Amino acid sequence: MPGSQDQQWDEIFDVVVVGSGGGALTSALLARDGGASVVVVEKDQYIGGTTAVSGGDMWIPNNRHIADKDSREDAIAYVRRLSDGREADPSLVEVYVDTAPVALDYLETHTGYACEPHLTLDDYYSVIGDRIPGVRHFPRSVSVKPYPAAAELGELAELINRGPWVPPAEVSFPEMRRGEVGPEELDRRRREGWRAKGGGLIAPLLKALVDRGVEVRTRTPALQLVTNDDSAVVGVVVADGDGGRRRIGARRGVVLACGGFEWNPEMVRTFIGYEVKPMTPWSNTGDGHLMAMEVGARLGSMTTFFSYGVVYDPWEKGRDGHPLPQMIMGLGAGSIIVNQSGRRFMHGGYTYNDFSHPFGFYDQRLPGFANKPPAWVVFGAQHLAEGVMGAKPGIEMSLTGPEGQPAPDWLAVADSIGELAGKLGIEPSALRETVDRYNEYAEKGEDPDWADPLQTHVLTGPDTVNVKPVIGPPYGAIQQWPGTLGTNGGCRIDADARVLGNRVPVIDGLYAVGNTSAAVLGATYPGGGACIGSSVTMGYRAGRHLAGREPHDLG
Repeated sequence: MPGSQDQQWDEIFDVVVVGSGGGALTSALLARDGGASVVVVEKDQYIGGTTAVSGGDMWIPNNRHIADKDSREDAIAYVRRLSDGREADPSLVEVYVDTAPVALDYLETHTGYACEPHLTLDDYYSVIGDRIPGVRHFPRSVSVKPYPAAAELGELAELINRGPWVPPAEVSFPEMRRGEVGPEELDRRRREGWRAKGGGLIAPLLKALVDRGVEVRTRTPALQLVTNDDSAVVGVVVADGDGGRRRIGARRGVVLACGGFEWNPEMVRTFIGYEVKPMTPWSNTGDGHLMAMEVGARLGSMTTFFSYGVVYDPWEKGRDGHPLPQMIMGLGAGSIIVNQSGRRFMHGGYTYNDFSHPFGFYDQRLPGFANKPPAWVVFGAQHLAEGVMGAKPGIEMSLTGPEGQPAPDWLAVADSIGELAGKLGIEPSALRETVDRYNEYAEKGEDPDWADPLQTHVLTGPDTVNVKPVIGPPYGAIQQWPGTLGTNGGCRIDADARVLGNRVPVIDGLYAVGNTSAAVLGATYPGGGACIGSSVTMGYRAGRHLAGREPHDLG
C-alpha cells in the first residue's frame, strides 16, 4: 500500500529524522555535517527515546581503549556464535564491527561526548568461561562520562528524558564502581543539571545539533510517509500539536528511528506471542514499523526482543500512576523462581537478555505453555527482614508499606510453604516438593536441577553462583514478569541502513536505525550497550549516506 502521494508541502528539508534516541540524533548529525538541512521530529514530550532512560553504554569491539588486545575476527566469531545464524543479514555483523569504532571516534571528535571503558563489565558471556569463541574477559563496552547538560543546553536540558531504572542519572557507571561521587557531589550535580548514563549520551548529541542549527521538535508524532510516482519516500506527515497535520518534504530521505513496538499490545501479541513488560518510554508503539509496512518494507527478527526481568515495586508509582517496574531477575541466593505450577524453570543468572525467553516455552507433555507469565519468586525470612534488593545499584524495595498499607495481591507472605502456595494459586504439594528438593541440595551449596557448575562469576544479575536454601518462616513470594528493554525486530536494512522492500530491492529514500530496524546483531546481547552501540553505528552510516545522496526535486 503506498504512502500519501499528495506533495503539497508545508516545509521542506533535505532529511527528516523520526525519533530522538542515540541512533536518530547520530544520523541527524552526520547528515548535517555532510551539508544537508535536517529536522528531527519526536512523538514524546521528552527527547532521547529509549537511549535517554538507559545506561548509555555502547558495546564497541576494537574501540581505541582496547584495540591493542581485541581483534576483528574474534568479535565477529563471538557475535555469530551467539546469533546462531538467526540474524537478519549476516553481512551486517562485519559492517557493525568495522564501523562501530569509527562512529565512536567521530562522536568524540565532533561533539562534547566523552567516554571511558566500563569497569568490571566484561562481555556478558564471560560468566561461563571460554565456552563461547571470541569472548573477552574485559569490557568491550564504553561508558559515558558526565556532561554538564544544563550549562550547555539551558532549559532544553530539562527535556532530556530520564527513567527510574539506572539511578543516579548524574553519575557514570565507572564513577559508581570506583566510589568517587559522594552525597555532596551528587547534590551539586543535581543542582547544576549534569547528566551521565543515557542522558549523558543524548545531551552532547543534542548540543551538537543545536549548534548546527538543527531543530528537534517534541510532541510531533509522525503519522504517514509520503511517496512520489516512483514509490520513493520523499516526506512525512506529522501531527502539529494543534489537532492538525503538517507535510514535511524530505529531498534526500526519511530516517525512521522511533523505537520498537513493545508498548503496542496488538503487535506484541502478534509477533512475540506473550505479554512482556516494557522498561522504556511509552511512545515505543511501533509507529515506524507500521509506516514502513505501508510502503512495502521487508521485516526481520520480529519475534525477538531485548530482555530483562521485571518485578513491580509494591509502593512506588511511575509517571502513569501505576506500580513501577524494576529491572530484577529473581532475588539471588536464598530464592527460586517457579512457574504457575510451582516448578522451577529458570534462575536469574547469566545475561539479562536471556532471562525472559523461557516464558515462551511450549511443553508438549501438557500440552501448553508451561511457563506463561507471571512467574513467582519464592524467598524466605532473610529477604523479608532485609528488603528486596534489586540487581541494579540504588534500587531497594521493602515489603513493608511506608504507611502500613496491605501488600498488593501480587506479593504474598505466609507462615508455611503450603499456605504461601494457596495464596499464589499453586498446588501446595507441588510447591513444597520444589522447595524441599531445592533446599536439600542448597544446604550443601549445590543446585543440580538448575545451577551451572561452569558459571564462573556473577556479572549483571543477582548472585546465583552461591547457592543458599529458602529458609522460613515466614516465607514470601512476588510476581516475576518477562520484561523488555525494547523489541529488536523491524525493517530489514542494508549496510547504509536503507530499508529493503518486498517488491523492490531498496525503498528509495527510506532508512531505519535502532529498534525500528531488524537488529544487525540478531537476537543477541553480547555485552553492555549492544543495542545502543548498533543504533548509533547504523545511524552514523545512514546519516553519512544521506549526506551524499542526490536530492529529489520537490518543487
